[in-house]
Amino acid sequence: MVIIIVSFSLGMIMYSDSFSFWNSPFSDLGITVAPNGKSNIISLIIFAAGMILTGITFLRIAMEFKSDKEIIRSELKASLSTLGGIGCFVFTFPHNINDNVHMIGAACFVAALWSIGTILLIETRKTISKNLNILLQLVLQITVIGYAICYFADLPIKNIAQKFAIMGLIISVKGITNMSLLQKYNQLLNFEQINQTNPSLRGI
Repeated sequence: MVIIIVSFSLGMIMYSDSFSFWNSPFSDLGITVAPNGKSNIISLIIFAAGMILTGITFLRIAMEFKSDKEIIRSELKASLSTLGGIGCFVFTFPHNINDNVHMIGAACFVAALWSIGTILLIETRKTISKNLNILLQLVLQITVIGYAICYFADLPIKNIAQKFAIMGLIISVKGITNMSLLQKYNQLLNFEQINQTNPSLRGI
């Protein structure tokens, strides 16, 4: 997520035309020529580099899922991560050259991330705060599904909805990650406290 935020931010700065955050799609950052006719090669390179690095990260995560059979639904998560990685690579294709290819990549990337986020939220519903789990699930589903509806219906607000969908994905995935790390920290802390109160368990 950090890679995407940084690359998109730099891409907007180096964009050859005036980039409107709410009205311009992020896909414009990866076009070869800006609407004003100027070459957009610098922004394109930044956009492509960010998505390629994200794709590599997805594939590495897929390998982790595949190698650790103790992870619940490891094969499914590995497949979704692989799909997301491939989607990132295809997403780099400039949409001003072939929009269909570009959007297939975007769809694979978003669908994979949304699916993984949804699965993780379902799996952690009993291990993290119920209210937080419901909140993250609502944020994820409303923003991503809302964007999908706006996009396929070609509504004027689709580019605005895109920004909310990306923010929804970031908030949900980061929320799950942070809560999972906090849970593991609390488990380790509790284990240490048990060891201190029960010296006989220290060798376990």
